[in-house]
Amino acid sequence: MDSKTLAISIQSLTFQPLTSKMKEVMAMMDRQLSVAQFGEMSEPRFELIPTDRIVERATAALPPHATLTITCSPKKGVDATIETAIALAPHFARVVPHIAARMIRSGGHLDAMLEELQANDLDEIFVIGGDQRQPLGPYHHGFDLLQSLATREHEICRIGIPAYPEGHPDIGSDILAKDVLAKAPYAHYAVTQMCFDPDQVLAWVRSQREAGLQLPFYLGIPGPVKPDKLIRIATRIGVTDSIRFLRKNLKLTGKMLRGYDASDLLSTYAPHLNESDNGIAGFHMYTFNELDTLKKIFGRIAI
Repeated sequence: MDSKTLAISIQSLTFQPLTSKMKEVMAMMDRQLSVAQFGEMSEPRFELIPTDRIVERATAALPPHATLTITCSPKKGVDATIETAIALAPHFARVVPHIAARMIRSGGHLDAMLEELQANDLDEIFVIGGDQRQPLGPYHHGFDLLQSLATREHEICRIGIPAYPEGHPDIGSDILAKDVLAKAPYAHYAVTQMCFDPDQVLAWVRSQREAGLQLPFYLGIPGPVKPDKLIRIATRIGVTDSIRFLRKNLKLTGKMLRGYDASDLLSTYAPHLNESDNGIAGFHMYTFNELDTLKKIFGRIAI
């Protein structure tokens, strides 16, 4: 199926009201414990995009004990990410800026960012390569930045890295497998890309453990997002296989698509949070800034 046909199918979706099972699993995000193997306490994690009024909207919609992560895009730049993270920090338990290696202009620029984070008591970052086509400075990949951080004086005490159970549109699977293993000694946890097929993700987790990767994983789950927006995002990040899986497993009323109920995805993951062999630390929600819908969810489950 081509992207245009797939888009037409997805645009027919409407999200159903939350089921009691969905509420129960979502509520679990508030009390999730990581596996004993890693001995960490996990709080709800929500990824935000630094846009206008995001600070106001986030403080109105999200629980103050949550961890927020702030994305980094070529359009806004890494400095906008830092600025947004600093503005959100007084309102939430933890705020984690994404630091895109390819958007750092120089070693001096990196040092200035680290000093700014320290001055505002931000001690955790999420290191990515970034979508910048041409690097603005000396760091071409996330691994380059991780190595540089290891040689610098700073107060960062936790570093996260991305992982791709369904692959990456611009990077081969063999390279991805080597990349995450190379980064692991410099990191404290990994967050998986959004994927709708839980069996594929869990199989990938097991394969990573067999390959020797011991980092805790936060499993990336999609937040409540409108279907047309979902297909645009899925196409851009290269998870079209997941969209096909989603479409295949939708409930049908006659021959009309009714909608996607994320409770099955979350319920499949839930039992594995307590399996020490998996090392699953919790969930990471890609909100796509659909915060009004999230606020309604939290109101129902008293998160």
